[in-house]
Amino acid sequence: MIKKILVMAALLSVQTAFAGGLAVVDFGKAMSLVREGAKMQAELEELKADRGERLQEMEKQLMAMQADYQKQEMILSEDTRKKKQAEFMMANQEFQKAVSAAQQEVAQVGERKSMALFERLRTTTESIGKEKGYDMVIEASAVIYVGKADNITAELVTRFDAGE
Repeated sequence: MIKKILVMAALLSVQTAFAGGLAVVDFGKAMSLVREGAKMQAELEELKADRGERLQEMEKQLMAMQADYQKQEMILSEDTRKKKQAEFMMANQEFQKAVSAAQQEVAQVGERKSMALFERLRTTTESIGKEKGYDMVIEASAVIYVGKADNITAELVTRFDAGE
């Protein structure tokens, strides 16, 4: 935290030394506003829904297995009861593994898509910075205060969606 404050203080103190000026960009906001970002979110929601449906089906089977066991529990022999309990425990473990795997898959797909989108947004930002003659473009989340800096987030979104 102290290091971040010192870096920001240094940037602010040398702001006057930048003839071309400073600009800030909010990549988080841009990612949520560009059409590709909305498409990415929709794809992730679809993936979550698909995995959720599979998990619900597994959970229904698990619940049916448990209900069936509870109905028969009193009439089962000790060996059969232990066998059914072991089967239920195995099925429950498989369900827990499936839940974990689905969560991990969604997170990995989201991360991969976000990084690809970020790289393309960064390239467009770099082009805007060069074109407008900025000495530096800073991510808005890394800045606490900047007096005179253009916010180029809206222009980034417009140009990115236009395919530039």
